[in-house]
Amino acid sequence: MVFHYSINSGYVEEDDIVDHHNFIPCKNYDRIIMNKVNFITNLDLLTDSIKQDQLEQINNTSLKMKRIMLVEDEDDIVLLFRMILESGVGLKVDSYTDPFAALNNFKSGLYDLIMIDIAMPKMDGFELYYKIRELDDRVKICFLTAGEMYNEKIRKEAAFPDANGFIRKPIANQDLIQQVKEILEIQ
Repeated sequence: MVFHYSINSGYVEEDDIVDHHNFIPCKNYDRIIMNKVNFITNLDLLTDSIKQDQLEQINNTSLKMKRIMLVEDEDDIVLLFRMILESGVGLKVDSYTDPFAALNNFKSGLYDLIMIDIAMPKMDGFELYYKIRELDDRVKICFLTAGEMYNEKIRKEAAFPDANGFIRKPIANQDLIQQVKEILEIQ
């Protein structure tokens, strides 16, 4: 009894197709099987790579659709944070060094996150927080601080139950990006 088998996959040459007699392997059988295994393995790796690229594109697209208001009185920090978040991640950042200007330009529903420095002249970050909450009770807000003294107040005080935490300055670029992604719930 002779068994014939053909391969229609397109990646095996005609010379590689061999007749098998009663399932006794012939000299090309191992090479054909290994070609199939390698092809399937490479296909799996390619598929995984494409899936990972698609996930990254989805994350980057969803980040590019996010808008942040940054309220910080130090120009160098504003410049640095904008550069990191806009260039490095693709977020849209509107920045203000004056809390009153930020409040005057605030529009409910426009921002996904507001980052507020705590220690500012004219109006501190907590006052700005309350005024923004009067206008929009759904926007995510986090505080920026260089000091430890506000840490416990932010975490424990009942006046800030819906605050999304704080970001401590100075901060490494990647840490800033990661914390913003976590607050925006983008992984």
